[in-house]
Amino acid sequence: MGHRHEHDHASPAPWRISPPFLLAAGFLVLIVAGTLLLKLPIAVRASLSWGDALFAATSAVTVTGLVVTPTGATFSIWGEGIILVLMQVGGLGLMTFAVLAFLSLGGRISERPSLVASRSGNETDPHDVLRTAKAVVKLALTLEGIALVPLALVWVPEHGWVQGLWWALFHSVSAFNNAGFSLSSDSLMAYAGNPIINTVIPALYISGGVGFIVISGLLGYRPGQRLDINVKVVLAGTLVLSLVGTVMIYLMESGNPATLARLPDLADRLWASWLQATTPRTAGFNSLDIAALTQETCLVLILLMFVGAGANGTGSGIKVTTLFVLLAATWTYIRRRRVPTLFSQVIDTTTLLKALSVTVMAVIGIFIGTLALSISEDADLLTVAFEATSALGTVGLSRGLTPELSGWGQAIIMAMMFVGRVCPLMVAHLVGSAFGTSQKDELQIG
Repeated sequence: MGHRHEHDHASPAPWRISPPFLLAAGFLVLIVAGTLLLKLPIAVRASLSWGDALFAATSAVTVTGLVVTPTGATFSIWGEGIILVLMQVGGLGLMTFAVLAFLSLGGRISERPSLVASRSGNETDPHDVLRTAKAVVKLALTLEGIALVPLALVWVPEHGWVQGLWWALFHSVSAFNNAGFSLSSDSLMAYAGNPIINTVIPALYISGGVGFIVISGLLGYRPGQRLDINVKVVLAGTLVLSLVGTVMIYLMESGNPATLARLPDLADRLWASWLQATTPRTAGFNSLDIAALTQETCLVLILLMFVGAGANGTGSGIKVTTLFVLLAATWTYIRRRRVPTLFSQVIDTTTLLKALSVTVMAVIGIFIGTLALSISEDADLLTVAFEATSALGTVGLSRGLTPELSGWGQAIIMAMMFVGRVCPLMVAHLVGSAFGTSQKDELQIG
């Protein structure tokens, strides 16, 4: 018995080896490997500096989508393939980590134990890691595969079978992982009124953004069963932000001859407003010229980029749940109540601490990034703040500053992309580990 106890003590569970820092280390390894691969002669069509290769690899691994050189014009089919793999591994790696972190803190995903399992406490069995990773990858490949068909209907007639299918695959992976990389130099502006592009692409990045736990909760839902609080909050928040954002962009850009007013009919303007309102949730595609948007629209996009997607998904930002937790706490204070609730569920202290920690760190990060870019770059404050928020939220939208960045500016944006990708989940995991959780239906932050 003594030997067994000593053996158990000497072999700690894998997830006791500081998982947030393990995630960061994994991302760094991917970025270095991606940089080396993108510098290979076979990967490029034109000369590419080490700095530009590092920027492209960092943007792909963190699934941001900011670029200093046009993807389609700079990289060969092999280089585009490397970027596709980096996007897929980066997005699914984060989603897998998020699910495992959720499980290791006592959460549950489904009543069906065959889907994914977790030990009690902070331990996660290696078999659970593999099972969870397989479930996440299966979900991603299924949704990306389904999207190939309608996207191919758009791009095969334009580019032929080989290139058309490649475009469909590349944009499918980019969209689901909320990466925002496009093989077109103007992203999706040429398809502002295309119904297929404006339904399939948002469906992919919204699915990836809401996360595995929400999708699993919906797939496992049975009539009469209580829907998980995380599913309710993320779906309600996504719907509200998307619809409100669409209406606001439509109203503020309808008279702008450089954006919505240039589109021929009402349907095209509504499609463009819809995609532009949903893509700041860290997807990074654009069907309107971002540099031509009005100041008020840019402020709305900054807010949407700051909020981001759902916890445990492929997107970043402070997350929808965090916003709703803070709003619920504020409403409770205004009503002079003692205990904040959301969908009739009490919000515990740990969840509030996570929400506050993630939000405060995001605000500080955006301020520092905006200040640093204001010093290093010759650009107006709105453009600098927009770029900083886009980088920290790993969104990928740009008002044109990123391709013109100085060396210092590129370093600042790369650092912000990396921090924005790993920091929210690190904070949420560390706070949850420190204070623990006793609720199976705890709201997920980060």
